[in-house]
Amino acid sequence: MSNKRSDFLWIVQMIMIKHKDSIVGWSGVAGDAVAASYAIPIDRTARDAALDFCGVLVEGFDGDEKAPVPDWMVNLSEPTN
Repeated sequence: MSNKRSDFLWIVQMIMIKHKDSIVGWSGVAGDAVAASYAIPIDRTARDAALDFCGVLVEGFDGDEKAPVPDWMVNLSEPTN
């Protein structure tokens, strides 16, 4: 696993634990995090990607309004290999 993917997943995990009461469908969000880890654009850091991800999927993470879904997070899927 690349360092960027590992760092992304670690950051997302820590945010999810901290905001555990604000997450509906933990297993779905965790699966989306894995899929998102494969889609992080080259020009995004693991930290910025994790903040993007949590802004969309963790209720209240970015304040009262839900963050818009970044282009790189549309149609997430994991590689089959």
